[in-house]
Amino acid sequence: MRLSFQQQTQLSDQLLSDLSKIEHSLKRDRLSALIESQQLFTATFNERHVGYAVAAVNQQQLTVEQFAVRDATRRRGVGLFMFQQLLQWSAAQGLEGVVFPEVSDEAAKGFYQHLGLAAHQLFRV
Repeated sequence: MRLSFQQQTQLSDQLLSDLSKIEHSLKRDRLSALIESQQLFTATFNERHVGYAVAAVNQQQLTVEQFAVRDATRRRGVGLFMFQQLLQWSAAQGLEGVVFPEVSDEAAKGFYQHLGLAAHQLFRV
């Protein structure tokens, strides 16, 4: 199977189960609200969700509020793939670029540095 990326349109038990392994605070009500507002994107591998992003369009840019990859699949290109897919989605929507949030997590900081990003920097598409 190959890695895929999609904007979520409906909540399933599998989605809830998979994302709760990445972020324990994501509950059914929160996921339903994100899906309804079209803000939830996921990366899937072998029919399992291995990463997710919460992002919203704001003033001609996509603002990423959350971005996470399951621990077991980190350092395997999933985050980079998700980043690339968010850029492509933004370009297809006619947006100017993507902005990532400031983070305190060291792994996330390292990932941003790997991409050459600074927090709240607009990455143009």
